[in-house]
Amino acid sequence: MNELTGFEQSNIALFKDLKLLDNSIKELQDKQKKYKDELVKQMEQYNVKSIDNDFVKVTYVAPTQSTSVDLKTFKEKEPEEYDMLLNDYPKVTNRKGYVRIKVK
Repeated sequence: MNELTGFEQSNIALFKDLKLLDNSIKELQDKQKKYKDELVKQMEQYNVKSIDNDFVKVTYVAPTQSTSVDLKTFKEKEPEEYDMLLNDYPKVTNRKGYVRIKVK
């Protein structure tokens, strides 16, 4: 038995639990989205901006529009200028290691 097989066999219960948990989370997120969508509809209909009661505090946030720079397109169309900007204004972001899980 190689290390990968041993790892998989010793963690199979964890993998199964992760799949069940992921399915439950997706169901709950779908339900939460439906509730929020209904609240938006009702708050717009009744012109309510916020409500704070024993159960929840809800604040309606009106739609907005923002504009940003599409750096991918800029890099494709203006590669030299993109490189100059990157050299003049570098931003380094350190990210910690993590596991990516894709439940099937």
